[in-house]
Amino acid sequence: MLRNPGSQAQAKAQPQGHSQGARDDDAFASSWAGYTTFSFPDASCISENGRQPLMDAMNRIIAVNWKATEPHWTTTSSPFDGKYGVILVYDGSELAAFSVYRMLRVAGSLAIYRSGTEVLPAYQGRGLYGFFTSEILKRSVPGRGEAGILYGWRTRNPIVWAANAKICEKVVPSLLVERRDPALQAACIEMCASLYPGKQLEVPGMIMRGAYGHIKHHPQAYRGTASLVDAAMSRLIPDSADALFSVGYATA
Repeated sequence: MLRNPGSQAQAKAQPQGHSQGARDDDAFASSWAGYTTFSFPDASCISENGRQPLMDAMNRIIAVNWKATEPHWTTTSSPFDGKYGVILVYDGSELAAFSVYRMLRVAGSLAIYRSGTEVLPAYQGRGLYGFFTSEILKRSVPGRGEAGILYGWRTRNPIVWAANAKICEKVVPSLLVERRDPALQAACIEMCASLYPGKQLEVPGMIMRGAYGHIKHHPQAYRGTASLVDAAMSRLIPDSADALFSVGYATA
């Protein structure tokens, strides 16, 4: 069993997969819906000796949700860089879900990018993705009120795209409504170039070819808005390695 990452922070629970050396002012521990959660706005606060076990646990969840040919998170592409924030959800000693995000400036304004969120199948449909979103917005932009913030994500999962688009006043690319927003499109291009320098972004579809060469999304039966998004994605990015890079103004 792995010790939880907040054991020297504000938490006293003993979940799995984490480091033991976060500073008190950098970790938030709480309970939500019977789970133990840890929030690290600065992921570099997770101590060195706990990073590999935690990264292994994160990669195991990815390998369940995707067809993975190699680990997604590695020591050379680590979620524990200071530019990232990490939120972890434990059910007892098991890592049930996690979300990695980062803050950056785009078009002269503060922006959020969702670098990766995964939930074990047994815990899907319980509101964890929405919980992560609320925590990230709350921790990253306290007191923002009703003002929108630039909010980006990259995915080929229709459920993820629909969930993120739902909290945005406007989105680029606009998959379900014919809408043009040159300023938001420019912000999308700028954010992508900042996060993935040298990677081509096809405009106006905001398509990143080969983004997921090492992992393949498991298609499933979608309902409601997600089914409409899936149909749009099937037309735009039929190759499972391709992804959409999206940016919107998050307001909730």
